[in-house]
Amino acid sequence: MVKFRRRRCSPMVVLGAMVLDELVGDPTNRWHPVRWLGVGLSWLEGSVYSDSRSRGAVFFALALTPSLLLPTVFSPGGRLLETVGLWFTIGGRSLTREAEEVARLLELDDLAAARCRLRHLVGRDVEDLGPEEIARATIESVAENTTDAVVGPLLWYAVGGLSGAMTFRSINTLDAMVGHKTSRYQRFGFVSAKADDLAACPASLLGLALCWTLSNREGRQRMVSAMARSQLHPSLNAGLIEAAFAGVLGAELGGVNCYHGISVQTPRFEVGPQPGVGTIRHASRLSRRVAWGSALVAMLAIAAAD
Repeated sequence: MVKFRRRRCSPMVVLGAMVLDELVGDPTNRWHPVRWLGVGLSWLEGSVYSDSRSRGAVFFALALTPSLLLPTVFSPGGRLLETVGLWFTIGGRSLTREAEEVARLLELDDLAAARCRLRHLVGRDVEDLGPEEIARATIESVAENTTDAVVGPLLWYAVGGLSGAMTFRSINTLDAMVGHKTSRYQRFGFVSAKADDLAACPASLLGLALCWTLSNREGRQRMVSAMARSQLHPSLNAGLIEAAFAGVLGAELGGVNCYHGISVQTPRFEVGPQPGVGTIRHASRLSRRVAWGSALVAMLAIAAAD
């Protein structure tokens, strides 16, 4: 009988992927597997869509197939291609670069360009946002995507190898595509949204722990105050990490967000003044520190498991 064994993870793969992310960022050309995934998922949605949870479950199951098959493409190349594969799943440096560009445009008082750039980070309506709301939206995106685009993939790589990291990013992508509570996706996206809640929970908790570790006494006190309201957030995972960032940064986050004209109330983390350009840059630095902290945790976990 042939026995299949999962390829052991390597701390050096984590380190190599993080170095590539730091030096190059997230490759956005047409050959990026994530781009292929998005195109394929859009086609699949159009093929199987029906306003039902059962059809959404079928879509979810079929959509995860690439994340199970792609690691076999990287496997023959050894650790080098595995490093490239993990790099494809993370996007921390590109996230902070986008945030810093929004900060630069705000500093130039070019609100129109800042709103346009903000669309690279958020799905909310941006047309009527003022400087403070643009800064808030940017920081909230940095906070949530730090766990989605870095902490989560690294954590799930440590748990399940390259398949674990790719499956996590696939689930996260599915939630971004169909996890909205709109008339079209309320039922169809139910399974994808719930799966993302479950998969992202460990990453949010690790991100929260790292923010606590990286903060000072005052920041931790603000974190406690903010986290008392995090359970009121429509997404508990997003609420936890936004509360953590609000506490460390000492800035007010949360409020009313509009998506396609529909207002969504999120809790206000009133632990400081409203954010501005400096707060965005502070959030970017915090994001990179959390990212590298999660890489260290992943490497230590892999080494301990060997």
